[in-house]
Amino acid sequence: MGSLARLSLAAKAAMVVPRLSRDDASLRASEAMAPDELAGLQRTRAMDMARFAFRNTRFYHDLYSAAGLTGADLDDPEAFESLPVVSKSDLRRAHDDFVVPGVPMEERLPSSTGGSTGEPLTLLHDRRAPTAAMWWRVYRWWGVHASSNKAFIQRERRSPRARLRERIEWWPTAQVFLDARELTHESMTDFTRQWNRHHPELVNGYVGGVYEYAAFLRRSGLPITPPLAVGVTAAPITPSQRQFIGEVFQAPVYDQYRSAEVPWIAAQCAAQGGLHVLSDLRVVETVDDGDRVMPPGAVGDVVVTDLCNRVFPLVRYRLGDRTSVLEGGCTCALPFPRLAPIQGRISDVLRLPSGQRISGGLTGLFNAQPHAVRQFQIHQHADHSITLRCVRGSGADAVAVITRAADELAALVGRVVPVTVELVEEIRHDRGKVRVVLSDVPLSPQ
Repeated sequence: MGSLARLSLAAKAAMVVPRLSRDDASLRASEAMAPDELAGLQRTRAMDMARFAFRNTRFYHDLYSAAGLTGADLDDPEAFESLPVVSKSDLRRAHDDFVVPGVPMEERLPSSTGGSTGEPLTLLHDRRAPTAAMWWRVYRWWGVHASSNKAFIQRERRSPRARLRERIEWWPTAQVFLDARELTHESMTDFTRQWNRHHPELVNGYVGGVYEYAAFLRRSGLPITPPLAVGVTAAPITPSQRQFIGEVFQAPVYDQYRSAEVPWIAAQCAAQGGLHVLSDLRVVETVDDGDRVMPPGAVGDVVVTDLCNRVFPLVRYRLGDRTSVLEGGCTCALPFPRLAPIQGRISDVLRLPSGQRISGGLTGLFNAQPHAVRQFQIHQHADHSITLRCVRGSGADAVAVITRAADELAALVGRVVPVTVELVEEIRHDRGKVRVVLSDVPLSPQ
């Protein structure tokens, strides 16, 4: 079956959708570039996208004009970091003004955020973007061929008709799905039956969903054929979760950075030394509260530019996450810059009665001793008190480590609100996603 699938995919790429082969060849060529050469290509494409957005959308024309920028200013490659940053509220307020007029409807692909971490957003992707070649690239880094059977644990948004069409398009490659919104004993048992029928070489999905399915396999004792790789996304993964998932699936676990607004932003390679930004297709910056670009190593808000979307341009868009840029290259020799693991969302903050906000150090409480917890969650209640909710890990000192982490958290908030520990058997997910920080404190009016 493997040889047939590879031949079928090659034939489709060559004859049915020749753009797939061209896209794949272009992305492979970028991987062979020197870092400086690739950075130059990225700068050229970034300013080209900014000029395109300025000339073709009402939103960017008005935004840049209000900032005193002209078309001539956008010819300067050094002007990119001075372009205004776009917010999620901009998308909600002026959605229609982001749309490039005159693009055929068949080239527009509607997309929406899940809403589990805030108010949902709707936007458009560009069907002409090399999306398939992007995931071919990343899967190739993980040792998985594009034609291999795959399993997915994520939110299922396609209609039955769309699923059937995709099954026919990719035959004989099989794709097995577990809807992260319905992680029941019955659904996971059925998923296991499909898994052992198709023997996927990759399982890819939300951290919370993949972890819960791994826990189900451990509890039930049901066997599966090990995949070659496990990919996780949608939330920070703790070292303990990574170890547990890897043990259950008997495969390496790779982190990746994706979003509904900009798919395939960054991913780990086999060396797992940070997440490589797909910088021939994306620009990722980290900025401070004043939108100034942060130096490598400094944690800031993620601002991303999609260099492929000419239907609904996103140029210097504040995605809502926090991380830092890593210095130096990777042992894999890929030319792409790297990000540290995503630390959490901008909204992952604790609020003190005085109005002070605490956002640093929240996701790293157990980094030094990851064995102590399988999962943890910081829940701030409406009265500002905090519960550190933990699924206990291995080791006789787990409770002591959790107690010290709670004291560290109390010190982080200045010991002005009580911090208590709650040991639980599981932490509930929302459609396969688990928030590290939950807050019931009402937002203060701005």
